[in-house]
Amino acid sequence: MKSLLIIDDDRHLLDSLHRVFADTYEVLTARSSEEAQTTLAENEVDVVLLDVILPGVDGVSFLREFKKTNPDLPVVMISGAPSIRPVMEALDLGAIDYIRKPFDIDELRLVVHRALKTAGIEQRLRHMEKELACRPSPEAERPLKEAVEDYERVMISEALRRTGGVQTRAAKVLGTTRRILRYRIEKLNIDPQPTPER
Repeated sequence: MKSLLIIDDDRHLLDSLHRVFADTYEVLTARSSEEAQTTLAENEVDVVLLDVILPGVDGVSFLREFKKTNPDLPVVMISGAPSIRPVMEALDLGAIDYIRKPFDIDELRLVVHRALKTAGIEQRLRHMEKELACRPSPEAERPLKEAVEDYERVMISEALRRTGGVQTRAAKVLGTTRRILRYRIEKLNIDPQPTPER
């Protein structure tokens, strides 16, 4: 069974989420960044739900340090903050996704499941990149990350073209959420208005 660490200072929310996920994951909880560090040192964890606002060290600062030693562990941010800026910073630091409070439980389940799946793909890509680095060839002059980003640009552009630029539908085609699609469009400098097919 996969293990899920939920980091949030709201005891009632932790209890509720524990009940929601207990049938699918081994659920661990922490009410602060410091408590989370101890839990992570003592347990194997497969995915993390991390609140942006925490007492002491906030969630984004914790993520910044945490990703230095745990780059492959998928993290989903939980945000009740009025500003989206901390969440965008967290995505830049390596969080896989985010969900805003109050959230829909079914959507949260889906986001956590997708985070695990995405993390598995990213780990395989990093492994491939290391393998390619050990076997340089004339065709592999560009870093794998650039090739993957080019492929992602093509996939997103094609999904936008096929759905007439409707991002909600394009996100569904791509198997992601609209907010993550918007983030990737901006990050990869993709024109959100598709070129009509000739």
